Amino acid sequence: MSHSYFTRNIDIEALNITLKLQQQTEGDVGCVVWDASIVLSKYLEELFKKDNEYFNNTLAIELGAGVGCVGLTAACLGANVLLTDLPPIIPLLETNLLLNNQLFKREDTRVKVASLPWGSTNITHKPDVILLADCIYYRDSIDPLIETLRSLSGPQTTIILSQEIRESEKQKACWKYFLENVQKHFKSYVVPLEEQNDEFRSPDIVVIKFTSL
Repeated sequence: MSHSYFTRNIDIEALNITLKLQQQTEGDVGCVVWDASIVLSKYLEELFKKDNEYFNNTLAIELGAGVGCVGLTAACLGANVLLTDLPPIIPLLETNLLLNNQLFKREDTRVKVASLPWGSTNITHKPDVILLADCIYYRDSIDPLIETLRSLSGPQTTIILSQEIRESEKQKACWKYFLENVQKHFKSYVVPLEEQNDEFRSPDIVVIKFTSL
């Protein structure tokens, strides 16, 4: 089955560069740039503005990367990044990596793409940062996601998550279940709106940091 594509431009104003992200006009949730991805990417940019070495020599893993907006932003800001998603999404991630690899802040930045079904434990390196944006959709995926977060996290790992809080009862129940269970293993910090980007923030999109108990 062939897909139609269009390009979404995401400005990283702190570096005066623009990510070019191919999206599919049709497809599952991983095929487009979601608002929560932009909010999280812009929050990473805020962290960089406060300390332009914040991401240097760090390993970041993005879960459910989709088109790669958040992870590629982290790479541009100086992190080594592993972009992960399910096998059908990998070709789109690889395309967007090739479109943007000349933008990375450091010449020695390493960015890779890998399939990572949640619940698997085939990554042995403990990242400094785990990134995920708008990944809480399906009730059946939440327990495997938390298992993956626990498996990947070390004592110094910070998880940074963004999520749009939707109005459907099904989505509210998923979010409630996720929070109740992830907080059994991690302590949380809800990032206030005033710490986020002035333009790219919303009361409907929450940004939370999780660290080990």
